[in-house]
Amino acid sequence: MKPSSLYVHIPFCNHICPYCDFPKVVYEKQWAFSYLNSLLSELDSLSLDKLDTIYIGGGTPTSLDISLLDKLLKKLSSYLNEGGEFSIEANPDSLDEEKIKVFSKNKINRVSLGVQSTIKSNLDFLGRKHNYEDVKKCVELLRKHCINNINCDLIYAYNGLSIKDLNKTIEDILALNVPHVSAYSLILEKGTLFYNKGIKEENEDIAASQYEFILNKLRNCGYKRYEVSNFAKNGFECKHNLVYWKDEEYYAIGLGASSYVKGIRSKNTLNLSSYLKNEFKGSYEVVGKEDDIKYFLLTNLRLEDGFPLEKFEQRFSSFDKDILLKKAKKMIDASLLRIKNDRLMATDKGLLLLDYILINLF
Repeated sequence: MKPSSLYVHIPFCNHICPYCDFPKVVYEKQWAFSYLNSLLSELDSLSLDKLDTIYIGGGTPTSLDISLLDKLLKKLSSYLNEGGEFSIEANPDSLDEEKIKVFSKNKINRVSLGVQSTIKSNLDFLGRKHNYEDVKKCVELLRKHCINNINCDLIYAYNGLSIKDLNKTIEDILALNVPHVSAYSLILEKGTLFYNKGIKEENEDIAASQYEFILNKLRNCGYKRYEVSNFAKNGFECKHNLVYWKDEEYYAIGLGASSYVKGIRSKNTLNLSSYLKNEFKGSYEVVGKEDDIKYFLLTNLRLEDGFPLEKFEQRFSSFDKDILLKKAKKMIDASLLRIKNDRLMATDKGLLLLDYILINLF
């Protein structure tokens, strides 16, 4: 069966954040015009059927001007099944009512806002150009145009972030009454401005204590953690991202985009010049059984509810399930994993130690 999910990468940004390691370039209208033509050519080459989820990420998709944004969304919306989830990432400083009208006209029904913090000193450190008033205005305008499925991203575990500031950011996000919150620790990859400046990641104990603070705060306010970094009110889990975390196949288009189709994991070129020549493909991996099991565990164990052991057995074999359970026993005895209703899942403690668990399961 063909995948029913599509990821679309827009690499353009009005400015480059110092921690970002995703494929991105500073916005230039002519480049964006050429890129969109190549992107739609790649889309046409896939011969897609109708889709259940479409997710536009970046970069900053809302850095596109109105005409290009409308052209992209109009084309993509033609693939969306009735009742499908159509998501787009947006920065508060590049989202206005005109663009939201374009969203609404073209069936966008979920928006993920890159809030990161509501504290000016923290936003300055992270290189963000918006403020909390911008965020509030975006949420108000989205609701005005009947887009109520809204996510707010926040970043924690970085130099200078206090529990007091973290609490204020969470309180500010809660005041917006959005149904979804994502929380990511700051990871510094080679090639980012922060990495090149020698800025270090926060130590693991502080990162863990801040994560637990976020977890407890959001749980107490009615959000369920359904994936290690994602919290939602009932019914507002991100359907597209669940495709990744359940290790299901999906299409992807755009600069540096990664896809998983017919057992092959592919990554598009990271070279913008090549992409604009419609030379899309970069690397690929034909996934063997051993690696397939690793990918399955790597993704599914991020889910708070884990996965059905029956699903694992059907995908692999009863023999593989028996091996998995033997390896998992040590982690179960250490209260890092548990089996409930014939599902294998990490405990609260285990979700903080996923790397350790996976090393033992592999």
